[in-house]
Amino acid sequence: MIRIEGLGESQHYRAVIHYGDAYAPLTESDIDTLGQCLNLSTNDFLDAFPDKVTENRYLQDRIREAMTTIENRDNFTTTLKDSIKSLISPSR
Repeated sequence: MIRIEGLGESQHYRAVIHYGDAYAPLTESDIDTLGQCLNLSTNDFLDAFPDKVTENRYLQDRIREAMTTIENRDNFTTTLKDSIKSLISPSR
């Protein structure tokens, strides 16, 4: 399971990404980069997602691994995009 959780404005990071049993922080820059991908198709978005979340190769591989368990790619993509939109909205 992969999900993005927004954190309070007073936190050092605005969000974290949960993947499997682990999580990693998302910077403002990560959120902005993900926001630039919102118009991509489901397959293109999911292909780009790990690279847009982080430059850390290990983390990218773990996210890709967690993505192999996704049953409905369209619903998953919609949920992720909605999470990203909700993080972008307050900052703009």
